[in-house]
Amino acid sequence: MNRIVFIILGFLMFGGLSPAEATCPEPENKEFATVATALFNCSSALPLKGAEQERKFQIQYNFPQTAPDTGGVPWLAIDPRTDPAAFMQAILLYATKNNAKPDVDWRIEDNKVESWCHAPWFQALREPLHGMTSERWSRPLELHKLQKDWARNWAVAIYNDVACYGLGKIWNDPTFPKTKDFSFPDGALGIKMLFTTAMPSQVPYLTGSKEWTVAAADDGSTMTMRLLQMDISVKDKRSPNGWFFGTFMYDATQPGDTAYQRLVPVGLIWGSDPDLTATSYLEKAAFAKEGWVNPAVAARFYALPRQNLGLLGRANGPVDNPKSACITCHQRALDWGRSVLPKSPEEEQANVLLPDVPYDPFDDTAAKAYFRNIGHDSPVPNTQSLDYTLQISKGMTAFRNWVFTEFPDHAASTTDVTPYPFKSSTSKNTSAKPAALATDEFKAGTTIMNNDLFAK
Repeated sequence: MNRIVFIILGFLMFGGLSPAEATCPEPENKEFATVATALFNCSSALPLKGAEQERKFQIQYNFPQTAPDTGGVPWLAIDPRTDPAAFMQAILLYATKNNAKPDVDWRIEDNKVESWCHAPWFQALREPLHGMTSERWSRPLELHKLQKDWARNWAVAIYNDVACYGLGKIWNDPTFPKTKDFSFPDGALGIKMLFTTAMPSQVPYLTGSKEWTVAAADDGSTMTMRLLQMDISVKDKRSPNGWFFGTFMYDATQPGDTAYQRLVPVGLIWGSDPDLTATSYLEKAAFAKEGWVNPAVAARFYALPRQNLGLLGRANGPVDNPKSACITCHQRALDWGRSVLPKSPEEEQANVLLPDVPYDPFDDTAAKAYFRNIGHDSPVPNTQSLDYTLQISKGMTAFRNWVFTEFPDHAASTTDVTPYPFKSSTSKNTSAKPAALATDEFKAGTTIMNNDLFAK
């Protein structure tokens, strides 16, 4: 579902780098630094209806000042290409060991053993109970042959201490994010839990899955969602592109006492297979080589309209776009060094410079433009790579657009990378708001972002 969400946040209270309040009262003043820091520290600005007494989501910024030791992380002892399932299982056990305990239940502020954090600048999109943001919705028949209705999918992501160290290098000053020459250290790990409104009556393998009450309706009312998918992303120099991306799915037919024990590996990917086109797939029996897909899981989807999890057999999750692949989607993460407002001339140019999922998967030219291997480079020359991390990219977009629309005099002084030189013929004035966008939706504290934050 591609829809633009307009959220008026209102005025927020001055915070600091400590965990923010779940509610967002008025800031102490209307100065740029005060309001920017307040927005940074806001956990959620979305409404809540009917569950006001429930515990609220609490943003957590544990940003270590020194790089954590990664010598003992368990997945380093496993070769991800020769034994991908064991590699993924080691990461799953690492992530769930304490976060999945009933007395923590992914509220990472309650994890007193390990240090985890969230990514900043999603306050306009995080629902207030679990901090979840809307993902790509599942079309009928994408998840199971009995699925007759659209399913809403929401997700929450957390990062280990190594990744939090990297996030802290960007956001040490919430009024001036520094992205120049950014990259994560090896061992940085992101975990994303995806829940769905799909019912077991239509998707039987969801029977008995973990349930959360999520304030996902537009008016803040709640609905029950079930754990369907868990994504992992890990920075690892053994990958030719620097990262391994993996996906698990819940399967009620698997043994286990908990939902996490019934998560099965779907696939692991370390490259986009740029030479795998519809032509080579159909005429030469080519197949994806830069990843692994669990054949038992893949077989469940062959008879569905999507046929494959990722395009032409690439690794991807059940929730994700079947015309894409995990690592390909995430390599689009970058900082333009400036605002790129929705429906602006700059966005039109950006969409050409940064090709998205091909509309027609049989268009080999479009597919090759999207399925690239970029290594450690930025996907667009003269921009700053954000190291395959879409939550940084989307958060940075929200920040830059907010500064441009509310404090335009600060736009140039809040980036340490050279703003991308969009063509002047369609970008007449970068210091003034486009007339078409100077609407009530762009009042103080407003953020506009696409609802499909992590669509793959």
